Amino acid sequence: MTFKVVVDSTFYLSEEEIKKYDIKRASLNILDGDDTHRELDTENEFVFDALKHHRRLSTSQPSPAEFLHLYEKCLEEGADKVFVLTLAEPLSGTYQSAEIAKKMLDDPDKVHLFKSQMAAFGNEMLTLELIDMINQKKSEQEIIDRINTLNDRSYIMFTIENLIHLMRSGRLSRAKALVGTVLRVKPILHTVKGKLEIHSSERTHKKVMATLLDEMKRTTEGAKNIIIRIVSKNSLENASTLKSLIEETFTKAKVTFSEYVGPVFSIHLGTNAYGVSWTSE
Repeated sequence: MTFKVVVDSTFYLSEEEIKKYDIKRASLNILDGDDTHRELDTENEFVFDALKHHRRLSTSQPSPAEFLHLYEKCLEEGADKVFVLTLAEPLSGTYQSAEIAKKMLDDPDKVHLFKSQMAAFGNEMLTLELIDMINQKKSEQEIIDRINTLNDRSYIMFTIENLIHLMRSGRLSRAKALVGTVLRVKPILHTVKGKLEIHSSERTHKKVMATLLDEMKRTTEGAKNIIIRIVSKNSLENASTLKSLIEETFTKAKVTFSEYVGPVFSIHLGTNAYGVSWTSE
């Protein structure tokens, strides 16, 4: 069988990977007053300038029509099945748009829509495993079963400079955001069933990394295979230190590293962040 992959624009894989694996992307939108910009046509500098000048940016999901166009293009190119991954449903209406588009097809069974619990670099991790399985000529059911298993056992944790941007974008309550900012702690966030929550907070980056490692060890105990993705957003020194600690602790794990987070997540996270996503089996 021939498989194709569709994701949304918050999967910040490299342009080389996008082209090599022929991954199709539906673009989220950035709303700036009366102006709308496709994320795929926008640079981070635009977001940073807006944040610097205290402009209130917001985001919206791709339309079902955009997903439908991508599904039809994949099928026209000879796909027997289209695998689709999007932002976690509680974080965005993107999943709903993808689902509506699937129902608009003459044969909806040609599309399989995974219900991810992840975002950004966590979803990138799942997509790379999906691509690997396609390249290994795994069957449709093998791919679906394994990605569902990895998704169910996936985690994402990260720290950011402050919580103000998450408050402004409506992802955290004002009370939670102000407590973290006033106390000048380093907040650690994670997703719980696709929802963004504050996990804990620490005073130093050393303690942040210790917390991340402790949680990784707790959730992968007894696992035979561990897959990890680390991200740096203008925090290369800390992210590189975290990577070294992870590789020392999980010597047989598959580890990938990214230094790019795109415009939509820059609105929510601000200019500096780093974190880790992992899954196991």
